[in-house]
Amino acid sequence: MIRNTQGIADVIGMLHPKKEPIEVKRILFDSRQFTGAKDQIFFAIKGFNHDGHDYIDQLYEKGIRAFVLMDMPETVYDDAIYLQTDDSFAAIQIIATFIREEFKHELIAVTGSNGKTVVKEWLYRLVAEDYDAYRSPKSFNSQLGVPLSVWSMPEDTNFGIFEAGISGTHEMQVLEDILKPTAGIFTNIGSAHGENFESKEQKVLEKLKLFKGVNFLVAPAQDPEMIALIRTFCKAHSVQLFDWSYGKTEAAGSLELIEHSGDYCSFKLSYSNKDFYGEIPFGDEASIQNAVNALCVALMFDVKENHLQEALIKLPIIEMRLEMKEGHQDTVLINDAYNSDFESLRIALHFLKEHGRDRKKVLILSDMLQSGFKPKELRKQIREIVAAEDLERVITIGPILGKERLNLDFPVHCYKSTEAFIRDRLRYNWEHRAILLKGSRPFRFEQIDQLFARQRHETVMEIHLNRLVHNLNYYRSLLKENTRLMVMVKAFAYGAGSEEIARVLAFHGVDYLAVAYADEGVALRQSGIEIPILVLNPETAALDSFFDYNLEPEIYSFARFSEFHEMAIRREANLKIHIKLETGMNRLGFGESDIKELLRLIQGQKQLKVASVFSHLAASDDPNESNFTKAQINCFRQMSAEIEEALSYPIFKHIANTGAIESFPEAYFDMVRLGIGLYGVAPHPEKQKQLMAVAELKATVSQVKAVQKGDTVGYGRAWQADKDQNIAIISIGYADGFSRSLGEGKGAVMIHGKSYPIIGRVCMDMCMISVGADPVKEGDEVLIFGNDLPVQKMAEAMNTIAYEVLTGISSRVKRVYFMA
Repeated sequence: MIRNTQGIADVIGMLHPKKEPIEVKRILFDSRQFTGAKDQIFFAIKGFNHDGHDYIDQLYEKGIRAFVLMDMPETVYDDAIYLQTDDSFAAIQIIATFIREEFKHELIAVTGSNGKTVVKEWLYRLVAEDYDAYRSPKSFNSQLGVPLSVWSMPEDTNFGIFEAGISGTHEMQVLEDILKPTAGIFTNIGSAHGENFESKEQKVLEKLKLFKGVNFLVAPAQDPEMIALIRTFCKAHSVQLFDWSYGKTEAAGSLELIEHSGDYCSFKLSYSNKDFYGEIPFGDEASIQNAVNALCVALMFDVKENHLQEALIKLPIIEMRLEMKEGHQDTVLINDAYNSDFESLRIALHFLKEHGRDRKKVLILSDMLQSGFKPKELRKQIREIVAAEDLERVITIGPILGKERLNLDFPVHCYKSTEAFIRDRLRYNWEHRAILLKGSRPFRFEQIDQLFARQRHETVMEIHLNRLVHNLNYYRSLLKENTRLMVMVKAFAYGAGSEEIARVLAFHGVDYLAVAYADEGVALRQSGIEIPILVLNPETAALDSFFDYNLEPEIYSFARFSEFHEMAIRREANLKIHIKLETGMNRLGFGESDIKELLRLIQGQKQLKVASVFSHLAASDDPNESNFTKAQINCFRQMSAEIEEALSYPIFKHIANTGAIESFPEAYFDMVRLGIGLYGVAPHPEKQKQLMAVAELKATVSQVKAVQKGDTVGYGRAWQADKDQNIAIISIGYADGFSRSLGEGKGAVMIHGKSYPIIGRVCMDMCMISVGADPVKEGDEVLIFGNDLPVQKMAEAMNTIAYEVLTGISSRVKRVYFMA
C-alpha cells in the first residue's frame, strides 16, 4: 500500500525530492476540512470558484509538510515536500486506481438513483461475520469521493463495498476504471439528475458502464424498461444476472411476502432451487427492495444462512443526515449518531466547529464498533483526529475507549455504557454548549438525544443544508468567471434560519450576505460570521450598529447619506456604503437627475467609501416583461458607469436577482444577488427541475377517528361526511403558518406519498383531512411541503407567492438541520 510521499511520487510518475519521505495516512483536498497536520498530504485542486494553491502557505503554517500541486508556490519551504503534477485531481484518481490493482479480493459496486447508501451499509452488515469488510464512508460516491474511499480502505480488507454516483454522461467510465468491481448492484432508476440525460434509457446505459467487467449483477425486475436494458447488457458482456421480482416470473429470484406490516416483514426468497427465509424490521417498499438487493449479493458469496438471518432482523435505520437542533439550556445539539467511522467523525467535528463557533464544544463519542482496528490502534486513530479540535471536554462511552483514557489536552470522562452517562449527566454544565453526539448504533445515543433536545410542537421544518449547497452550485455554474455572489439571508433566511444558513454560505465562499435590518446583521456578527454584510433597510435608530459591527448600509436618499456621514465624523470612523439606483422599480433609490449631486457629496468627503452601486429588477421572472427588464439593465449600465468613471477607486455593480441569473446574463456585471432560488424555488418554472427544496415542513397525525355519513367536522360545521369514513387530525394550524385560507378543500397534505385535501376550516393548532379507508395511523408523518409536494402548490392555493409561505412559518415550529 502507498503510505508515504515516495510511494505517491512513484505512482503519479513524479520525481521525489532528495529528502526523507513523509508518512501519509490521509489525503486532504479542502483546506477547510483541516483537522490536524500529522500524516496528511494536501492536494491543491483548481476548481470553478476556488484554487487550492491559494491555501498552501496557510496549511504550511498549520503544520502540513506534504503537497501535491500543479503550480509551485512563490515561497518554497525547505522542510516541505512538493510533488508537482499536471493535474492534482487526476493524480488522486491515479493513486486510487493503483491501490485497486493491488487489491486482489472481492469488490462490490452499488449504483442507481436511490438507496445506494442504504444498500451499501446493509450489505456490509450482512457479510461482516464472514468477511473483513470495508464500505465507503457516507455518500462518498463522486469522481472525487470514490478515489478517496479507495485510499481509506484498510490493508486487511478482503471484501470492499463502494457506491458510485453520477450526474451526467461520460462520468461512470472514470469510476469503472478506478473500481473494477467483481460484482454489482443496480438499485433502481429514478428522476435524480434526469435533466442531464436525454432519456431514461441513456441514464440506465450510462450507469451500466460500471458493471461491464463484473462476474454477476443484482437488480430488481419490477421496472420493465430498466430490467430489459439490464438483461440486454448482461447478455452482451457475459455477466451473470441475479434479478428478482415478486411472485413467479422469468427473473432469477422470486420474492414472496409471508407477513407484512408497517414496521416488519417476513419473506421467502426462492432462487436456484433454494429457498431462503428471512425477516427485516421494516415494511415499506423501499426498505424491502434495499434489503433484498443486499441479501442477493450476500447469498452469491455464500455467507452463512444463520448469519444472514441474524443480521437481517437487526438491520438499522440508515440515517444519511447529520442533524442539528436546539437543546435545553440554550444548547445546540448535533446528532451524527448514525455514522461511526473516522471520516464521518472528521466531518462531524468540522460541522461542530462551524456551527458552534461562539460556544464551548463537547464531544460525546462511543466505541467505533466494526471499525476493523484493534483497540489500541482505534484509540490512537481517534486521539489523532480529536486532538486538533478546540473542545471543552470529551465524554467517551464504551469499554474500548474506557479501558485507556485518551491522552488529550482537555478533560476526558469515560463511561462503560450510555445508561451510566445518562445517570451522571447532571454533574456537567451544559448551558450554551454545542454538543456533538457520535456513536455506534448499539449504544443507542437516541436516548441522549431525546433527553438533551428541546421538545417542541410536533410540527417541524427540516432544513436540508446539502440541498442548499446543491442549489448554490447550480447558480454558480451559470455565472461568468470572476462574477461575485451576494446571497440574501434576510427574513430569517426565508424562514430557514439566518445563522445556520450564513455559516454554510461562508464555508462555501460566497462574497457577500444581505439582510433587511441591522439587527439581523448584528446577530450574524455575534455568531461569528465575518464576511461582508449589506443591510438593505438601514434605520436611524441603528446607526451605531453599522460602525460597531462592520455592517454596510444601502444608501438610497440624500437624507440617509447625510445621517451616516455625520455619524462617521462624530465617531471618527470610515464605513463602506452601497448606492441604490432607481431604474424602474419605483421603490427606493437615486434617480438619474440625482447623480451629479450624489457624486458631489461622495467626492467631498472621505469617511464613506462606495463599495457598490446597484438596482432592483421589477419583473425579471416574467417573460412578458423582458423588454422592460432589458430597459432597466441598460438604464443601470449608464447610471452606474457615470458613477464608476467619477470615482477614483473600483466599485462593484449589481442588478441581477435570481430571475435575472437564470435568464439575463447581460445583467451579471460584477456581482449577482441570489435569493429565493437558493432555497429551491426557481422564478422561471422551466428551471425548477435543477433545484432541490431546502425546507420541508412536516407534521404528524395526532388522531384517526371514524365519522358517519352526515357527521360534520370542525368550526362552523363547514364540512359534512357524504359517507362513513375515517378522518385524520393533523398537528399544524394557522398559528404555525398554515393559512386559514387552505381550509375547505383548497389546500392539501401528503401521507405515504398520497395527497389528501383539507376538510373543514383550519384551526389555530390543527387541521383535518379525510383518509377514507386508507391505512393511516396515529403518529404517521405528514408532508406539508417539500421535495415531493412543492411549496409553490401551497402558495397557489393561498393565492400568494412562495416567498410569503416560507417566511410565514411560525417561530414555534422547530427548525431541524440536516447535512448529508
